[in-house]
Amino acid sequence: MLKYLLMAAFSFFSLFGCKSNKNKTSRYVAKQITIDNLKEELISLQQNKTEFDFIGITSNGIDCIYFVKNNTNFDIEYEAMSLDQVPFIEKLKSFSDENKLIYSELTYGNKPEYTSNSTAPVIRIHSNSNIEKTVEWAMKIQFNLFNNSKATVYDVVP
Repeated sequence: MLKYLLMAAFSFFSLFGCKSNKNKTSRYVAKQITIDNLKEELISLQQNKTEFDFIGITSNGIDCIYFVKNNTNFDIEYEAMSLDQVPFIEKLKSFSDENKLIYSELTYGNKPEYTSNSTAPVIRIHSNSNIEKTVEWAMKIQFNLFNNSKATVYDVVP
């Protein structure tokens, strides 16, 4: 059941969430935070005060990472919906290897913008980390892989 709920939620996400937004407009208005506010968002997620069992953050529609509940802890996911996002799948695999984190590759069946013959790839980093460690992983990913900083403003989606 959870798998189907997540698939439906990620389908929603593919319409309104993190993907390349070049020359596109959307009626969805996201809450904005800095990385220092991520802890509060994860607390809301942990307390089931969010619409879905996950949230995402992005500064530009490309660097979106999702935080997925794993019982009382969190895993981190990334889905490549646009061609610009594909290289980050490999970068996140390397990040996982360097930090001795287990990852898996999956898909939610979403159709990416760059091909009609396959579904968008997803990497799930099985960090199974508490809120503090999840924020730490998020900071490392955003700062080291996406070249963001503490001053970067992120949209929280959905």
